[in-house]
Amino acid sequence: MQTTLRIDENLYREAKAEAARAGVSLTRFLEECLRSRLESGVSQSGAPHGFRTYAGEKADPRTWDEICQVADDAQEALDFAKMGLSASQA
Repeated sequence: MQTTLRIDENLYREAKAEAARAGVSLTRFLEECLRSRLESGVSQSGAPHGFRTYAGEKADPRTWDEICQVADDAQEALDFAKMGLSASQA
């Protein structure tokens, strides 16, 4: 399966260098890392993050899934724009 991921630039460089040292492709390296993390069953989440909240005039009527879809659509449009395409051309 092929997919697009947004990865921190420094993390990407470190992973790519480590994959090269190990003599495997970046794809293979990332698959092994994901597999290892999933098999370990260990959660590395820290303390919950406290988000600031602000009072607004009215609550957003959209569901969480709808908000995520808006964000995904905006990111996709940005990605296509960087390639000189529009989403309708894809």
